[in-house]
Amino acid sequence: MNMKKILSLSLSLLTAMVLEASAAVKVYNFDKWTLGVDNATGDVTIIYAGDTLVNRSNASWGVNDDRTTMSQCAKIRSSIADNKDIYGTGKVVTLKATHGKSQVSQMFYLYTGKNYMHTELKVSSPEGVALNYMAPINSASSYTLFEQAGNYSLFVPFDNDAFIRYRTFVFGEPTESYGVTAFFNTDSREGLVVGAIEHTDWKTGIQAVTSGVGTVDTLCVYGGASTTITRDLIPHGKVLGKTVKSPRITLGMFADWRAGMEAFGDQCATFAPKIPSLGARPFGWNSWGALATKITFDKAIEVSDFIRENIQNKSFENEGVVYIDLDAFWDFGFKHHQHKIFVEHCRANNQKPGIYWCPFTDWGKNAEAKVVGDMDYKWKDVYIRANGEPVVFDGGIAIDPTHPAVRRRIETQMKQFIEWGYEYVKIDFMAHGTYQSDSYYDKNITTGMQAYNQGMKYLVEQTEGKLWINLSIAPLFPGNYAHSRRISCDAWADINNTEYVLNSLSYGWWLDHIYHYNDGDHIVYKEVSDGENRARITSSAITGVYFLGDDMSKGGTDEVKNKVVRNTTNPGINEIARTCPSFRPVEIGSGDRGSDMFYHNRGDVLYVAIFNFAGKSAEKQLPLHRLGLSGAIEYDAVELWSGDKTKIRAKIAVEVPAKDVKVYRIDLKK
Repeated sequence: MNMKKILSLSLSLLTAMVLEASAAVKVYNFDKWTLGVDNATGDVTIIYAGDTLVNRSNASWGVNDDRTTMSQCAKIRSSIADNKDIYGTGKVVTLKATHGKSQVSQMFYLYTGKNYMHTELKVSSPEGVALNYMAPINSASSYTLFEQAGNYSLFVPFDNDAFIRYRTFVFGEPTESYGVTAFFNTDSREGLVVGAIEHTDWKTGIQAVTSGVGTVDTLCVYGGASTTITRDLIPHGKVLGKTVKSPRITLGMFADWRAGMEAFGDQCATFAPKIPSLGARPFGWNSWGALATKITFDKAIEVSDFIRENIQNKSFENEGVVYIDLDAFWDFGFKHHQHKIFVEHCRANNQKPGIYWCPFTDWGKNAEAKVVGDMDYKWKDVYIRANGEPVVFDGGIAIDPTHPAVRRRIETQMKQFIEWGYEYVKIDFMAHGTYQSDSYYDKNITTGMQAYNQGMKYLVEQTEGKLWINLSIAPLFPGNYAHSRRISCDAWADINNTEYVLNSLSYGWWLDHIYHYNDGDHIVYKEVSDGENRARITSSAITGVYFLGDDMSKGGTDEVKNKVVRNTTNPGINEIARTCPSFRPVEIGSGDRGSDMFYHNRGDVLYVAIFNFAGKSAEKQLPLHRLGLSGAIEYDAVELWSGDKTKIRAKIAVEVPAKDVKVYRIDLKK
């Protein structure tokens, strides 16, 4: 036990002894957890293995800025009891109080053998409750989380729209994150992970103020986030009922914050299990990368044939299959009868046909037109409105997922895709379905997340389990309505686009714990160097879904086609894409920059990708102990792009050319 923990534990025990002198204070111990509950104020201090995770949290709830805290309540009392739920077994400490006619309770779930716990807040009243803010964690009492320097907090965005980036903040800079955050030390990698594992009613925000070397001054985790980052123009909707519950919040202290983020993803998937699998990770092609608005039936057929004849038989496949995916503007480039011909052609080439759609946006902007032909509703009837005005973002008008015309439109389009024979659908601009509206058609729905969940549940039902669902622009949570999700916004060919994708991988790799796969977007080769091509394809291979994007039709250039064949048929890189989950970052980037080193340990093999984003060559060094390997052992390795064999001891030291990448396959069997 290090000095920090010894001091922290000693102080905690001293505090407990002092507090026990007062009848108002209860100290609850279970496993490695200690909860100090002040029954006079409702303050709760949470300690794990001697580390203070939250100091004197006092839950808060209300509407907008009109808020009540536990300290304002009467008859505060606490108790402990056995507990068993889907997350494990252990104890639950319950804090109860009254505020006027309302009954307030907060539960703290402590699990046997787990280094995380959960908490949630409930407010009940026979007259009904309406709240748009609930903060189960609300601490304004400073405490030391880390003794050593090099500490950061993490900003996680609500969605992947508008080319938003993840970002790390050094201690001393305030943070507001969405859904989840981590506070971690870059040297030891020890970290506190805090976030919401339920995303049915609330958009969750995490606000923190830090200072000094490793002090947390304030920490607030709340349901009710509504900011420019959530794309909302009005306050979060009120959650209504005789009892209103906050999102369930997890807090955990981990020896490695990266393991903590993965554990967070697993907890989310426990509450909202992954959609049933539809097979192996897709390898394929998407039309938006180069053909974009010029996609036609003829060009799609030509691309299908080029892939079959040139790369599908040279390791660019997964279980023998490649997906050929039509993106936006297919409805201008295809005649109705050509869809079945295209589908049959793909299947004859041992390919799976895919298509594209936007369920929660109006792009036509003809407010007086009918949404669907067999219903009288017009587009203006289905708009999400804020202060009476339609909500527009990215050029698309958001539409109400609960409206019967929107539901009929979803049903009609999914059935049409299935009837044509498509097996994959990329659905885009999903975050539009989460925007807060003045009201919804379904009056039982009052928040953007409730509306989104209802709409997505209905969409999944209409696919009848026959379509691979890939989310494009979409909220990170929940993950139980799609097989895969684009980890970033659109990415193109050059090294800056590669770095942008890797920013999302650096801090969002763990999302494949709630989806089957992350998606690194289409890989475009045109107009950049082979080094940039290698970096871009590697960024996708180490992320997840593995799609090309260039024009391989007869109108495409020979230069690009030759690049595709040269760079897409590397069996070692394709093996990574075929067998590995998203790679972990080795170290963090600076600010909103992506990491330049990633790895995955498969047990018998360890893969390492080392990128150089700069315009000149750079010497890169990676000590093996940062990969969990012994520095005393000599390992056999091969660099997969060059095929060069090498031996590695103590560290990887390599000169990476400008705008390029080196990928190592390290043999661990010895």
